[in-house]
Amino acid sequence: MINKKEFTERVFNPNQLSGFNETHYIKLPVDFIHDLSQANSLEDVLNKIAFWISHVFNADRASITLQENEEFLKLYSISGNQAIPLDFKIPIYQTFVGRTFATAQLMICDDVTQSNELDCQMLAQHGMGTCMDAPMIHNDICIGTLNVADRRKHHYSLQQAILLQCLANWIAMNIKLHLQVQEMEVLASIDELTGAFNRRIFIQESNQTMLEFYNSKTPFSMGILDIDHFKTLNDCYGHKAGDHVLKVMSERIQKVLRANDFLARIGGEEFAIILPACISKEAVQVFKRIRTAIEMMQIHYDEHVICLTVSIGIAEAKIHDANVEGVFKRADKALYRAKKSGRNQIYLAD
Repeated sequence: MINKKEFTERVFNPNQLSGFNETHYIKLPVDFIHDLSQANSLEDVLNKIAFWISHVFNADRASITLQENEEFLKLYSISGNQAIPLDFKIPIYQTFVGRTFATAQLMICDDVTQSNELDCQMLAQHGMGTCMDAPMIHNDICIGTLNVADRRKHHYSLQQAILLQCLANWIAMNIKLHLQVQEMEVLASIDELTGAFNRRIFIQESNQTMLEFYNSKTPFSMGILDIDHFKTLNDCYGHKAGDHVLKVMSERIQKVLRANDFLARIGGEEFAIILPACISKEAVQVFKRIRTAIEMMQIHYDEHVICLTVSIGIAEAKIHDANVEGVFKRADKALYRAKKSGRNQIYLAD
């Protein structure tokens, strides 16, 4: 019995599609290179790539996938035919493009109607005849795929496969650079110990929130939270225990906050919280839940069970505040009053 795949599928190792002499070259539109150099985000890069790849190959469909996890690829950009929509997670082990990714080989399905793989069937149902998928490889690691499809069957040539793989390698480097920049930006904004935002990002966020308050009169409240007797805790259990407490407490606070609330570690044991669209009366209730949740915590470290409390000062933005520093100072004074009044307290600024 003859395997239909012999007639419908071609597979190329990327090494087969490179290493040619100087007589081999590719041509690209100048605007492709210009647009890519002007992209200021990974999303922008991927959208521009999908658009220009469809143009270069005169393809009915062009798309890009990146690895989401061990089981799925995620579609990030599509130009043209929407046979496989952006919100569809592509299984790595049940699809043609998944095999391209898993094997790191360029693959051509000359007739998608003959394939029993999910993505090829979806393409066939929406009028596509053939597809070609190339692995995007950077430093010998496949990070995703670059894909084109055409309504005509048996459409793609070896020369087009060479071009797509060459572009996939080049684009993989570009994507990797943007991913590295994103990672650096995240690392620069996050407190490494607790995972909360750091003081630098708190300043940016609070200034932006204050600007929105001036422009739209959207209220917000700010709270400053400080762990009571944290030095004693460190002296008693050690600094590693103190670090563990900070991390666990930060995670607990995040569970109480809403999705758009903002938490930052702004000092050793001091945290700032911004509650957008929240007046002081509502903010007090939020911070009461935080204070109670922390008071009820029992943090296990080595053979110890550590309990703690926090003091909190709250201030709502007022129209007379010249800048966000005024809100912060009033919250800080309220925190001082909470500590002076016996700790494990919440005080609202006048």
